[in-house]
Amino acid sequence: MPVFRPRNRIEILRAMAARVVARSGLSRLERNGGVYHVLAAAANEIAEVYFQLARLRQLFSIETATGSDLDRRAAEIQPASIVRRAALFATGEVTFIRPGVAGITNIPIGTIVAAEDQDGLVKYRTTAAGQITAGNTSSAPVDVVALEAGERANVDGASIVKFVSRVAGVTAVTNAVSLENGRDRESDREFRARLKSYVQSLSRGTVTALEGFARNVRLSDGRRVLFAKVVEGITPSGLVDLYIDDGTGGVEEYSVTYLGAPDTLLAAALGGELNLFTTARPIRDDGAFELWINGMLQVRGTDYELNPALGQVELAAALAPADVVTAEYRYYTGLIQQTQKVIDGDPTNAISYPGVRAAGVMVLVKAPLTVHQNVEAAITVSTGFDTATVLTNVAAVIQSYINTLDIGEHVISAEIVERAMAVEGMANFRFIELTGSTPPVADQIILAYQVARITAAAIVLT
Repeated sequence: MPVFRPRNRIEILRAMAARVVARSGLSRLERNGGVYHVLAAAANEIAEVYFQLARLRQLFSIETATGSDLDRRAAEIQPASIVRRAALFATGEVTFIRPGVAGITNIPIGTIVAAEDQDGLVKYRTTAAGQITAGNTSSAPVDVVALEAGERANVDGASIVKFVSRVAGVTAVTNAVSLENGRDRESDREFRARLKSYVQSLSRGTVTALEGFARNVRLSDGRRVLFAKVVEGITPSGLVDLYIDDGTGGVEEYSVTYLGAPDTLLAAALGGELNLFTTARPIRDDGAFELWINGMLQVRGTDYELNPALGQVELAAALAPADVVTAEYRYYTGLIQQTQKVIDGDPTNAISYPGVRAAGVMVLVKAPLTVHQNVEAAITVSTGFDTATVLTNVAAVIQSYINTLDIGEHVISAEIVERAMAVEGMANFRFIELTGSTPPVADQIILAYQVARITAAAIVLT
């Protein structure tokens, strides 16, 4: 099969000149002659065509395509199934402050406040109206959203202190808690890796399939699964744990609706029923699940078995006519609930949720155990650089490193030092402590079901 090999301008010109000499009465071509210049111009144009063809060839490979070209390749591979993750707007809360306590001061929705970094103001807009009530100098927390999507809007506590639009009677604003949920647009490298993983996962039922489909889960409010890891026991049991995280270490959300207000699984049995399903799922299998038949508490493992993922109850003995079955339990919401739906499928919407897991396997979607890190270090700043700016930038790269570690990835002290020393203005970095270990600090070993995360407040640099 012929192989495409681009030729450069010199190769093309030599071949054209040799052909002209061979097919004419000329014995040679003068470099300053008219014929030679015509051939040189033609060779340049042909070389440009070769160059564009070589680029076109690169653009049709997901390994080399970039930007919008990579997006188009993804659309050709799996139309509408996988798209590049857009940037997310940071959200949080701010408190407005006034000097007096008399009367009521209203904070209108749409008020613009800001933090400041080396590139200027980072603006935020209130998404709800606030109020400073009589007798108080500060308001209750008011929700804000960044006007610019991306990680630039992730700021430490007490950073949002400026007004862009003033509020009568209000003299100050602040954020008590840092904003950390802004995300930059997915890079070419990240999108390419996820696209390849998605294609490999199309066989379904494999570890790659479970993790790949999980990493494509996204909620309507913009939250999404960034990390997913399957953990299986050594002895095959048909039970698989799938741990997910959205980058915050706080992905677990659940409802207590059916605690104290039992869910009626069956109001009046016809008789003979063995399998029942809870109204909500997946069940948070934390020991709170209780099953009642006609007001009598049943024993799990003896009277029934539970599939928490599907909310399925399998009874040991068939129900009698008119039996009433109720249950109390907590159930997952948010990303865990949505990911479990993607993994198991939805019989009522099989087109959108066909399911991923293989038959005979129970996949439980869980939140990893968050191992909170803390870093304390002494740094030396080079002459001529602003110490506060360098400290802020070093803290940012440390936080970025730890908070982008995958589930089960260790915290490597040398990586922290390398990233810190790469900050402009850094002269030296000396650990004082890394999560309880003192020099020589120990790398933090993270188990398969754990994830390392750190807050801005846990980074102390002096």
